[in-house]
Amino acid sequence: MIDKGRVLREVDLSGKRVMIGRDPMSDVCLNDTSVSRHHAAVVRIFNEYFLEDLRSTNGTKLNGHEIRKHFLKHGDRINLGVFEFEFQVGEDRAQEPELDRTVVLHPADQRRPATVEKTAHQALAAHVLYLDGPERGKQQALQDQFFTIGKPGSDLALINRRHRNYVLLKLAGDTLPRVNGTLVRAGGHELQDGDLVEFAEHRLRFFASPVNSGAA
Repeated sequence: MIDKGRVLREVDLSGKRVMIGRDPMSDVCLNDTSVSRHHAAVVRIFNEYFLEDLRSTNGTKLNGHEIRKHFLKHGDRINLGVFEFEFQVGEDRAQEPELDRTVVLHPADQRRPATVEKTAHQALAAHVLYLDGPERGKQQALQDQFFTIGKPGSDLALINRRHRNYVLLKLAGDTLPRVNGTLVRAGGHELQDGDLVEFAEHRLRFFASPVNSGAA
């Protein structure tokens, strides 16, 4: 936490999942009514981190823009209610395989909104097609670094974009995802065009091509 340039609090992100909210059992407890009991989470996948809003009342903002989930990079500003965090990579360990990541908390009056970056890869993004459930027939472009399947706090899987490849990983819970009927173990599974992804009650088809805008 920073006040007038003074660091008042730092939060270590070495764990795989850091819960943030008003609940006293949260990893980072923020005792203010502008923050939901289970507001957001910072999740580590290998050496990368992403921020996920947990359906909070007031939302989660990254660099001034409201997000549901988004990849984190050094210097990102995170707003949760009246609180502001800054995501930092430790300078003395920036070259190590396991990066030292911390979050610095700022008072709300020091917010500095910026523009969330968009990459040229978005136009070429792969997509998934929902095969059942309330979203059956919906096509979802995989534009972001991470795409989650499931519910926070329960069974959760992740499609991680690595350059031009997409890797399916288990993130949380007891259920293992399947690709074409085969269980996905530790280390994940690189998805191929047309793969069938099954996880908990979800069934999706992965396509390496962009969304077909002419589809029904």
